[in-house]
Amino acid sequence: MTQASRFFRSAYSLALALLSFGAAPPASAEVILHAFGWKYEDVGLNAQAIADAGYKAVLVSPPLKSERSAGCPWYKHYQPQDFRVIDNCAGNKQQFAAMVKALKSKGVRVYADIVVNHMANERNNATSFPGDEILSEYRSDPVYWNNQKLYGDLGNGLFSPQDFHAEACIHDYSNPDSVIKHRICGTGGDRGLPDLKDTIPDQNWVLDQRKQYIRALFDLGVRGFRLDAAKHMPVGAIRYFVPDEIANKSHVFAETITWGGINDGEYNLYLKPYLESLPVSFSAYDFPLLNEMKRAFGPGSRLSDIANPYATGNALEPRRAITVVVTHDIPYNSGFRSLIFDPKDEELAYAYILGRDGGAPMVFDDGSSWKTDGGRWVGAWKNERLKKMIFFHNRMQGKWMEVLFADDCVLLWRREEDGIAGINKCGFAKDVTVDTRGKFRWNRTYRDRLDASNTVRISSESFTFNLPGRDARLWYVE
Repeated sequence: MTQASRFFRSAYSLALALLSFGAAPPASAEVILHAFGWKYEDVGLNAQAIADAGYKAVLVSPPLKSERSAGCPWYKHYQPQDFRVIDNCAGNKQQFAAMVKALKSKGVRVYADIVVNHMANERNNATSFPGDEILSEYRSDPVYWNNQKLYGDLGNGLFSPQDFHAEACIHDYSNPDSVIKHRICGTGGDRGLPDLKDTIPDQNWVLDQRKQYIRALFDLGVRGFRLDAAKHMPVGAIRYFVPDEIANKSHVFAETITWGGINDGEYNLYLKPYLESLPVSFSAYDFPLLNEMKRAFGPGSRLSDIANPYATGNALEPRRAITVVVTHDIPYNSGFRSLIFDPKDEELAYAYILGRDGGAPMVFDDGSSWKTDGGRWVGAWKNERLKKMIFFHNRMQGKWMEVLFADDCVLLWRREEDGIAGINKCGFAKDVTVDTRGKFRWNRTYRDRLDASNTVRISSESFTFNLPGRDARLWYVE
């Protein structure tokens, strides 16, 4: 990307000055497929199709040992039994390694979902991991389990009660000490997920296990790490277990859910300190932008509010943002379902994050056995219109952006002189006339990637773009 992946040419410089960000090194803004709940083997079998669709990375289910239970409920993936082994409903280490090799051969990187804040809620909320039954399994079939081992000695346990914070549930998310030390609990008297102790100086057993786990995955070929439940771990702990030699060669990003940007309490308590304390090699989901998009696409709101969300504090710095329209947490957790878009608005929001300059866009596909919302996101990754948006994104890589027009219904912007993108959220067509001087390639054909029959040819000092209702245009110069 160009300097700091500028959202648009002139306003971005002002935003940098206002928000005290300096010049940035080049950053990856390539499209990531979140293959949520996919089996590793299925990801590998689809490697060619994934590459052909334009994805450059795939985020896969947590590569650790978790329960292989009937039905494989999605949340079991997020309840670790052992970091030293890959064996779960998505597959084992051998299948994981084969997937990495298959994707690498097609130029696609593997990103791993890293769940290291807590362990599983099992065995009457035990705090020794793995339990005696699993250790017995290791001993009974050493050949199989050593083939699934990432690191360490499977003859011994990994964590004991002394490695966990005292049992207590988080009740107040405005209390950082509680959020870091206490447990993520469900309802109905649930005792929660045992929270690993990572807050005491010079007691580094837990942090060292996390570091060895990250190192083992990196050595296996993983080149991206999604840090699950990042707000529940001290920033210093994250800095410790993701060393520079890995962070500088990988795409590391935190899942820190907030309800907005600089005016949101949880942003200021958790996401802001993460961004300010860690190097620029540590990125994060852009929940500030997601919330602003959801509001802007809603009835009675202005689409112009997302013309420059970074300048208003409602988007992360472009080089550190993972931009999303939906994540697995949103439909699968009742507390976040208000962030689900209307299906058409979701499509337009994807046109926005894939058409703009800034951040690494992530596409959510639901391959879990539960398939929420009637399977709404099953096979989303290969939707033909979405693939055309990814084509436009990849073709415009590194080209800065300038907004040409914005109002309640419409956003229209250019990507240098090589691309033009427009979104109309309203139910009626809009004509937008702009000054073309010094902005476009005159007497060249711009073809809409979403509708190849729609072309633009500019040959005078002004041009009127037609944006149909409830639709997007992504024109690129031929």
